[in-house]
Amino acid sequence: MDHTKILATYGPAVASSDKITKAIKAGANGFRVNCSHGTTEDFEQAVRIIRKGTGSTPYPISILFDISGPKLRLDRFDGQIRIRSGALLTLTVGHTELAKSIVGVNHPGIISSLSRKERLFIDDGAIEFEVVSTSSGKAVIRACNDGIILPGKGINLPDSNIKIPTIGPKDRRDIATAVRMDADYIALSFVRSAKDIAVARSVVKRYRGDQQIIAKLEKKEAIGHLDEILEAADGVMIARGDLGVELPSRELPQLQKKIIREANRLGKLVIVATQMLESMRFAPRPTRAEVNDVASAVFDYVDVVMLSAETASGNYPIESVATMAAVIGATERGGLQRRREMALAIKTGHDANTIARLVSRASDREDVKVIFAFTTSGSTAHLISDVCPPQPVVALTANTRAMRKLTLLRSVYPIQVKHAGTFEGMLKIVNDVCRAHKLARRGDKVIITGGAPFGSTVPTNFLMIHKVT
Repeated sequence: MDHTKILATYGPAVASSDKITKAIKAGANGFRVNCSHGTTEDFEQAVRIIRKGTGSTPYPISILFDISGPKLRLDRFDGQIRIRSGALLTLTVGHTELAKSIVGVNHPGIISSLSRKERLFIDDGAIEFEVVSTSSGKAVIRACNDGIILPGKGINLPDSNIKIPTIGPKDRRDIATAVRMDADYIALSFVRSAKDIAVARSVVKRYRGDQQIIAKLEKKEAIGHLDEILEAADGVMIARGDLGVELPSRELPQLQKKIIREANRLGKLVIVATQMLESMRFAPRPTRAEVNDVASAVFDYVDVVMLSAETASGNYPIESVATMAAVIGATERGGLQRRREMALAIKTGHDANTIARLVSRASDREDVKVIFAFTTSGSTAHLISDVCPPQPVVALTANTRAMRKLTLLRSVYPIQVKHAGTFEGMLKIVNDVCRAHKLARRGDKVIITGGAPFGSTVPTNFLMIHKVT
């Protein structure tokens, strides 16, 4: 029961219930459905396969729908363009004429967003251009380095005020699918401000959903509005691919640590994503640098580390999950520091917050095996997760939705139980769960938190140390 969770990306490499089950046994805690590739029917089928593969797991497995957002791309033309530094290229909408160095783009907002002397990157920053001139429906750009332009490659505009809405018609359809298929999280791509989060919530509410909104941080504008985005979202994903193009790559390590620190301070779920074990797409073992990258995120107390192409289309999807789990386990067993400041960051003045602080102190006892949190909404387990205890946090709840929303939180493993009507009933549930899940033996000590009177919706108001019987 590692503290740091693993989010694997669904794709052809794991597109069977058997592969999903193997990925879970290897250490996956959730699956990402990437809405950038496929149709509504594909996404529905993905959910069905994931649910079938997770049917016999002891703890819930979450599903995250990654909404594609306004992905800016070149036209899907035939052939390729070999470009030289200093060469001019004309971007337009609707057609491509390679012989005349005219290339189409997939959205008119790309052209209207450009201004003279701004930078434009193609293919994840492989080729840099400078905007020479713009006119109605077209823009002339000059190459700053040599390269080959292939069809359908992505475009980044780090200097431009992009005049394209973050949530388009396709995104609304995909959110509707996520709600209909009962996904747990929705990741919103290319977030620029807190307004984008508000729009996403209104779309989810329109379809009568209650999915948590994860803001993907991959735009320069998002970093400028980081505080308001963290306040508005349920969590953030540090999407280092596009972010590494929008900003100088040398700034990413420091920025990643800042985002993790601020997310932890506010008690928001934080995911580190993109190329964590990239070499394992084609090799059975990772590089030393990749191992250090995963370990660094664990040391910083992230909730989740994510695998992208490694599990979606790589040659070693199960091995990638197992490797990430092994790195997490070795790093956590080696000992983590800095827990105390996590507890101090929790605001005072509320009983549940006080209990979370006390749990942090009590969890320092080496003889405590597990922390049990009886919760109705999931907030108790969330608060305890925020103080980063060394023990696993088992959230006991009768609420199925609350249970599945806790699956990606650091340290938290939710289990569905019946309401405890009495104090004795609560202790019996803890003893039964310890035995059924082999969490603690007779005589072991565990921490129990919850709200009394039992069966009510009162906030957490007690903490006890219980010897398992």
